[in-house]
Amino acid sequence: MSGSTAFQRSRGKPYAETFRCPGGALCLDFCNSGENARGHSGTEWITGFPDLIDWLEAAEAITRDQAGRLRRAAAASPRAAAQVWGRAIKLREALFRVLNAKAEGGAIAREDLAYIEAEHARAASFARLSWNGHGYRWSLDPSAAALDAAMQPLVESAVSLLTSAKLERLRRCGNSTCHWLFIDETKNHSRRWCEMASCGNVVKVRRHREKARSAAH
Repeated sequence: MSGSTAFQRSRGKPYAETFRCPGGALCLDFCNSGENARGHSGTEWITGFPDLIDWLEAAEAITRDQAGRLRRAAAASPRAAAQVWGRAIKLREALFRVLNAKAEGGAIAREDLAYIEAEHARAASFARLSWNGHGYRWSLDPSAAALDAAMQPLVESAVSLLTSAKLERLRRCGNSTCHWLFIDETKNHSRRWCEMASCGNVVKVRRHREKARSAAH
């Protein structure tokens, strides 16, 4: 599915920005859903389990039927659903720290990797091998209805990226105030911005003003 399709599906939701500039992997889009929470406003885009399910459905990580089952399970056990949402946000931030450290050449905390490992083990019971036209891949059991099943697509994508050669093309936006992560798919590995129209132009204008001030002095 294209990012524009997911963006259209999530219009009206704060997390729609996640799909406006896709990261190239489900787990990266999920990491990027925390962009606003990490910024000055500290505002969370995915504010509870219902938002998490809406986001997963918009990303086509789960089907409409799976989303319906998970929503019904959440309505029956709202406290447990809130706990799963909390774990998903904790997973997102642990994964962001790991991937950001990789992109920036920093040290990766063992406790963050351990948390990802623990959630992967927990989600394994909801995974099934399915044929995607080219080979088999792990995907969410179509009949899964337990609240924990919502974690499976996220954890599977995270582990797949961490163990893939694509990890070498992982980048963080060149704007120091932007936390957007993405896979650089350009042939010469030259992509620097989450989006040229936003961060790219912001940095260019900033540099132009700095040069103008230096020249004036």
